[in-house]
Amino acid sequence: MPSNRTLALLAAVGLCLLPACGSDDEKASSDSSTPATKVAIKVTESGKKSKIELPSEIKAGLTELTFENTGKAPHSAQLIRVDGDHTPDEAQKVIETEGGPIPEWLSGGGGIGTVNPGTTKTVTQVLEPGTYYVSDDEGSEEAPPKPLVKVTVTGEGGGELPSAPASIVASEYTFKADGLKVGKNRVTFDNAGKELHHVIAFPINKGVSTAEVKKFFSSEEEPSGPPPVAFEKGDGTAVIDGGEKQVTDLELIKGKYALVCFIQDRKGGPPHIAKGMFKEVTVE
Repeated sequence: MPSNRTLALLAAVGLCLLPACGSDDEKASSDSSTPATKVAIKVTESGKKSKIELPSEIKAGLTELTFENTGKAPHSAQLIRVDGDHTPDEAQKVIETEGGPIPEWLSGGGGIGTVNPGTTKTVTQVLEPGTYYVSDDEGSEEAPPKPLVKVTVTGEGGGELPSAPASIVASEYTFKADGLKVGKNRVTFDNAGKELHHVIAFPINKGVSTAEVKKFFSSEEEPSGPPPVAFEKGDGTAVIDGGEKQVTDLELIKGKYALVCFIQDRKGGPPHIAKGMFKEVTVE
């Protein structure tokens, strides 16, 4: 199949052209009496360099992360939780190793997937206390890695996520989706599996069959010719660990979608799409 790095880059390239977010007609209603701690994430750009900015210390518990991208390029804010005394360089080495093992001291801490220029994305999740690094993994393959930003989460943690009108549940190795609609969605992304997962949703081009999409993602050769999905109109989530959830924004258009995961198992190996983690859904 196309390499993990190639697929990840295709995902990033596609997400950078996502249209601006739509209306907020359907806001998630909270089932918890405890208000979420609101955290603003910003980005500064200087030439080809950029830096993610957010508070260096955040209160544990229910947290609402809002990333307004006022820059000229797409950006993301993936949270990486580390146990023990592990440096940013150690975490960066794991991130950059294609298909390699993921050590137990590193967890997919959620955060925000790709945010395109001029758009805003909001994610609500429960942050447990500990040390986190924030990764902005958008950019070309040739670009140097961006430095990780350290964030300390303090306090007791705990809290209850708000409800959302739509949901996507990930497990080994499939998705279950419900309530997705055209426009801006508030979606509960639930990793019910044991492995790390994210979900990237790509519109399937008209006239393309499910078999053609599966063949494209499972091919051992590098992609050639027009892809069967519209990478430029995709949207997705950050990576979360098994047993974790978050409520996130997803912008969708009308038609059929391919839900895929490009993350590998903790022991290493091919991305989950190579293990059949693909689901076709219809958005109306």
